[in-house]
Parts: sequence; C-alpha cells; structure tokens
Amino acid sequence: MFKKLLVLLSMLAALAMSAVAFAAPAKSHQQMVIDAARAEVPAAAVFYGYKEEDGEAVLNFRDNDNYLEYEVEVVLATTKVKEVEIKGSNIAGSTMMVKTPEDIRQIVLEAYPDARNIVIKTEKEGNNVHYDVEFVTARYKVDADMNPVTGAFAKRELEYF
Repeated sequence: MFKKLLVLLSMLAALAMSAVAFAAPAKSHQQMVIDAARAEVPAAAVFYGYKEEDGEAVLNFRDNDNYLEYEVEVVLATTKVKEVEIKGSNIAGSTMMVKTPEDIRQIVLEAYPDARNIVIKTEKEGNNVHYDVEFVTARYKVDADMNPVTGAFAKRELEYF
C-alpha cells in the first residue's frame, strides 16, 4: 500500500513539474507595453520604433495601407496608453474652404460616433486655412486638424483619460 502511494505521489510530482516546464513564459514588461500600444492602432499597422524616456515609452507604427503614422505614448509604471498622435499624408491647410463646420461635424461623428462637445474653429496660417476640431469620447480627448476642402484628418492627438 505504501509503495502504491509513493508511486502515485511520484507520478503527480512529475506531472506537476512537466506542467510548469511547458507553461508559457511570462511576458516581459516591454512586451506588455508593446501590446498596450498595439491595441490602439489598426491591425495592419507595422511596429517600427521603441524608445523609453522620463517614465514613458514612445512607440511608432506605420499603416502603409492608409498612409498613417502612429506615435503611441505608454506610461511604463502602469503600461497604460497616455496619448496617441496620428499623422496622415493629408495636408491640413488650403487656400479654399469647401467643407462647412456642419460637414466637419458629420465627418467627426462618422469616425467617432460617441464624440461629444465638438468644438470647430477655423484657423489661418499665412494663406492657408484649416479646421481645428476638439471633442471628447468615452476614452479620450481629441484635438484634430482637418482639411477644409476634403474634410480629411491631417493630424489627430488622442489624450487618454
């Protein structure tokens, strides 16, 4: 009886050790930071840069299909995203204005259906005019520059709550 118990305990110990040996290795802190940033960019975006400074990581992604660059700031202590800056190939300014503020409001709502407190201002730099748009969603505050002819987002900064 004692022998059977000893064999059973030996088998259970071997099984426990093999389960530990085959368990997935724990993710590194850097990988958790990358995963947090990746969750905020399109799946097609390619990760190409990482640097750490002042308690934050800055990660860079490029979406070649949509000609967009993403710069994601992640707080290292919490691995939470602090800010995302999105830059496109569209130029914000134009000498003409085709889109009205109401057109811009509709474009914002199409891209961010839960946007609220939308503030649209016309800004002029030299001969060029663009729309400066600010609004909030449930997750972040957005400051965007939009082209007054096409209504395209030229630059967006998302500050997470």
